[in-house]
Amino acid sequence: MARQLTDRQARLIISIAGEPGDERVGQAVAEFGAQDALDRWQSGLGADAMVRSVSQVMNSPMVEQAVKSLNSVRGRFITPADQEWPVALDDLDSSGPIGLWCVGAGSLSKLSESSLAVVGARSATAYGQRVANDLGAQAAQESVTVISGAAYGIDAAAHRGVLAGSGATIAVLACGVDVAYPVSHRGLLSRISDTGVVVSEAPPGAKPHKHRFLIRNRLIAALSQATVVVEAALRSGSLSTSNWAHLLNRTVWGIPGPITSATSAGVHLAIRNNFMRIAPSIGSIFVDFRGTQSSVQLGILDGAIVGILETATKSTYELAMHFGPDVDLHELQATLALLEVRQVITLTNAGWQLI
Repeated sequence: MARQLTDRQARLIISIAGEPGDERVGQAVAEFGAQDALDRWQSGLGADAMVRSVSQVMNSPMVEQAVKSLNSVRGRFITPADQEWPVALDDLDSSGPIGLWCVGAGSLSKLSESSLAVVGARSATAYGQRVANDLGAQAAQESVTVISGAAYGIDAAAHRGVLAGSGATIAVLACGVDVAYPVSHRGLLSRISDTGVVVSEAPPGAKPHKHRFLIRNRLIAALSQATVVVEAALRSGSLSTSNWAHLLNRTVWGIPGPITSATSAGVHLAIRNNFMRIAPSIGSIFVDFRGTQSSVQLGILDGAIVGILETATKSTYELAMHFGPDVDLHELQATLALLEVRQVITLTNAGWQLI
C-alpha cells in the first residue's frame, strides 16, 4: 500500500498517473496527503479515470522507466518539501503541480525569485522576435531570469537573448524533460540547462499534446513576478499565460505592434481592456525589478516620476508643471539626476525617458 511509500515516491507515482493541472488530483492530495490519496485510488475510491490510471502505473514498469529516463538526462524530481521548490507555486492552490521534473544546473527556486515571463506568437514577425531578443538581453543585464516555453518564435528569441547576455533562463515544457520539442531546439534546451532549468510537470517520455501547452502556461505565469506578451493574435494561446498572470495578481505587460498587424491584435485588445499595461520601452518593464533591489530603492517622488515616464517622455519643465508647487524645482532636478545615476532614466533630445 502507498503508506509504505514516502511522500516523494507517492507524488512521483501520482505525477505519472495523473494529467498535469487536474484540480481533482490536486484537491485529493491537499485533503488526504499524497500517500493516503494514492491509497484511496488503489482501493478504488475517487475518480474512475484516476483509479484506472493508478492501477495501470502500479502494475507496469512505467515508474522504473520514468526514473531511468530522468537519470539518463541527469534530472531530478522535486516536491513542495524540497528547498528548490518555488513558494510562488502555492498561489495556484489545488491547480498547482504535484511535483516537478527538472533538468539543469540552476536552482528553480532561486532563479524564479526575480523572474520575467516572456511569451508570444510562434509565427512571430521579425519585429516581435527582435523585441523578445532585446528583452532577454536586458534581463541578463538586470540579473532577471527569463521564463518561457522554448517554442518557436517569441519563446526561442527570448531564451536566446538572455543566453547571449550570459544570463539564466527557465524553459517550462509541455512534454517530458527528456523530450526535445520542437526537435530543432534540442541544442537550445541543452544551452538553457547549462546555467538554468528545463522543467515540466509531465513525466519523462511524455509527448507534447495540445492541451498540455495551455495547462503549462499557468506554471510560467505563477513562477514569474511579471509577464510580457510580445505578440499574440486574438486567439493566441499566449493570452492564457497573461490571463493566469492576471488572476494571480502578477503584473502583465503588452508590447504594442502596428495597428494593422493581426499578430498583435490580441495584445492591443488586452491593453484597451486594461488587462495589460502598455510597455512604452523595454527599460520600463524592469523598473519594478530594480525597485526590489537594495541598490535602487525608489522614494515617493522617484516613484511618481517613474510612473509618469512609463506613459510618455517628459522634459524637466513638463514634469515641473505636472507637480506644480507641491515639488520644489531644485528637489525635482536633484531627484532626476539621482535616477539618472541609478540608470533608471536617461535624458534624450525629446526629454526624460525610462531606460
